[in-house]
Amino acid sequence: MKLYPTLAAALLLCAAAFTTQAQTKLPPRKPVAPRQKVVIKGETMKDGFLMKEGKVMMTRDAHTSPLTAETSLVNGTKIGADGTVTMADGTSVMLKEGDYVSLTGRLTTMAMKAEQDSLAQLARQGGKGKSKMKIKKK
Repeated sequence: MKLYPTLAAALLLCAAAFTTQAQTKLPPRKPVAPRQKVVIKGETMKDGFLMKEGKVMMTRDAHTSPLTAETSLVNGTKIGADGTVTMADGTSVMLKEGDYVSLTGRLTTMAMKAEQDSLAQLARQGGKGKSKMKIKKK
């Protein structure tokens, strides 16, 4: 029966030990200057390959440089420095001015871009491109 008072005393001591805290003060926090935002001047393009002024330009991580050797992409597409693109299925295409190939191997031509722009303009105008005329009924 002496076990219960000893056990109760031990629990009381443990509870008192958990509730005590050190009385030391933490040093004050040092002010930290906020990080500066990276500002990229000029025109940037998406990562990928673009035919510009007769040269294939490669952009990766916002760094653009001319392509000097043939490059293979993740889907098996190969891009040559002269602008030849050999797709994964074996078809070949010659890049024209303004054509773009993404890093995943998707080819976007200037004609596709122009079509997308014209569709976006139509959507902004809110119609199918026809003028809206009011017809009076008699």
